[in-house]
Amino acid sequence: MPYQTDERLKGYLDTNQLHREQMCRAVLAIDKRFSEVRPRHPRGGPDGGRDIEAMYREDQLTFGAIGFINQANDSEEQKKTIKTKFESDLNNSLSGDQKPSVFIFFTNINLTIGEKDSLIAKAKKLGILFCEIFDRERLRIALDSADGLSIRFQYLNLSLSEEEQASFFARWGDDIQSVISTGFQRIEGTLNRILFLQEYNDALSHLTLSFQLDKIYPSEAIGHFRLYCSIYLKEPKQNILSLLFGSSDKPNRMRTDSKKSLTEEQSGIKYGIGGGNWEQYIISEESINDDHKEEKYHCVGTFSSVGIDKIEYLSIAYSKSSLIRIPPVLSLRDLDEAMFLPFVSKSLAKKIKAIHIYANGYKLKEINTSEFYIDNSELSPPFPVEFTKEELSDPWIRVRPKNASSFHINFFDETPKRLYTPSQT
Repeated sequence: MPYQTDERLKGYLDTNQLHREQMCRAVLAIDKRFSEVRPRHPRGGPDGGRDIEAMYREDQLTFGAIGFINQANDSEEQKKTIKTKFESDLNNSLSGDQKPSVFIFFTNINLTIGEKDSLIAKAKKLGILFCEIFDRERLRIALDSADGLSIRFQYLNLSLSEEEQASFFARWGDDIQSVISTGFQRIEGTLNRILFLQEYNDALSHLTLSFQLDKIYPSEAIGHFRLYCSIYLKEPKQNILSLLFGSSDKPNRMRTDSKKSLTEEQSGIKYGIGGGNWEQYIISEESINDDHKEEKYHCVGTFSSVGIDKIEYLSIAYSKSSLIRIPPVLSLRDLDEAMFLPFVSKSLAKKIKAIHIYANGYKLKEINTSEFYIDNSELSPPFPVEFTKEELSDPWIRVRPKNASSFHINFFDETPKRLYTPSQT
């Protein structure tokens, strides 16, 4: 195999200057002393003795020149031609505005140690701090090494023996697998991003906040609870400025057709849950009286459900489900950069472990205990829901992020995860 590499270097790339330059550049790139290896003219062409540019030891400008002979045979005439080419390329490299500290010369002629030392001495005499000559034997050694086998195969078309394959994959196998895996992950990530950006134009069918508790609790440990979320859109859409949704115990709390008062219903999550959805609209100055300028919540849905005996998750949702979708309707993209803040009864807030946010079959965000804290400052939110004095003895608190005043949904930073794969017909 060394003999085959040597023979190919003599004449396989005859007249193919582009591949000669690319091969030599690849050989220099696997040398750990050099970085930022790049061509002066990627497709070939006049370069003033500077086929390659690089940095030596990270901070010394390096120029590289290539002097190959067709059908190299190491005759005195060919050596004389190469020595003349070396001196010409060296002088040209020093004639520009940028003067290198390092000069590298590649040739497919074998030179003796004395011949190389003589050329290197000429380079140093002209101010070059470091000079190196990659003659044919030096190139062969680099190409027959584990690092150079792929370069040899690409440019000299020499297949790898079984021993070389074993050496190559022992050296590069893990890196190749990592590149393949990373490449597929990037492709999958890009496709997921494209799919989401297409589907986030769909109407917002539901927005759910699922509050995960720190353990499974019996209903008696929860009792009365209040769990609400207020969301302000970055840019009002369809005249909608903000959303409010949530739930509490007592299934008839939001029902207008129920004749039972709040005090008549049994308190506690075990006996039922009731909740609602509201929208807050932008109201123009012309459409309201001076005495009623305050923006108000408009109820767009209520619900009642049975109680729960054991609780690990508590969910609240904004949804405008109906047989026919009646405007105004938000799209999923309208949530981009929206600000939201959960309002919770204090006793329940102490039990929250994480908050999971879902919308239209996507998981938008997950917030863990390390990312939020309980704001115990006193407040009385103007929610359009009635609570008794006894219930409010368990005060309202806000769940806030540790690094901001409110949470944000941002589709630029993260691509939400699609939870379902659509079936094909």
